[in-house]
Amino acid sequence: MNNAINILSLIDDRSRDLYELITSKFEVAFESSFNGEYSVYRIDKQMTFYIPIDHYCVDSFSHELLHGYIDCFEIYLGSNFKNTMWQSNILRILFDNQLAEHLTNSISHTLMLPLYLDRGFDRTKFLLDYHTFKAEAGFINRIGKNYKQGNRYNLLAVRNFIGKFFAFKCDPNPTFDYEDELGQLRKIDLQLYRIVENYFLQWKDYDFTDDEFSDYRIINSDFYANLKPWMNGKKFI
Repeated sequence: MNNAINILSLIDDRSRDLYELITSKFEVAFESSFNGEYSVYRIDKQMTFYIPIDHYCVDSFSHELLHGYIDCFEIYLGSNFKNTMWQSNILRILFDNQLAEHLTNSISHTLMLPLYLDRGFDRTKFLLDYHTFKAEAGFINRIGKNYKQGNRYNLLAVRNFIGKFFAFKCDPNPTFDYEDELGQLRKIDLQLYRIVENYFLQWKDYDFTDDEFSDYRIINSDFYANLKPWMNGKKFI
């Protein structure tokens, strides 16, 4: 443990049980953040929290504890998603590491947010970019313009389509309205929109604290199965 980090300043009665559960299941370490942001990284039974030592925030640290809390139930969203999608050479290219990390992190946030709020933490501190509207002016139009020519689909545009869908749907700021942007995505590719929407809705009903039969793997497998017919007859460039 980095002696410069005062862990007691990052835990209160709302998060102590999370911290105690995580430290009972993992070998926990704390390091100074390299980018000024809170984060957590796990390899097997080693979990490392990265802390900005000049900005202690119980709410932000508790966000990272909730990531660790999911791992306590052996729900490994990121690794299973990659293992499932990367069975296909095309999907391995489409869901590159950046998109896979964004998508599974967004899903984790959807699972975490109700717990975070129920414990009384500040919604506005849930994400660093909480106050940032996730739809840049004209960006969806550019996706549509570059999306396809005949049966040739632009991989970057498809990545942006999927990435933006989850950025919009998983935004914790209820003051932002993305209905216009989602409507534009539907017009670009209704079939793909329905596939990713169905995938998202399955997570909305998922309880990671009660997953005796690893349903999260089934959700990812179903997503893979639904994407396969969508890819038929398409060339990706």
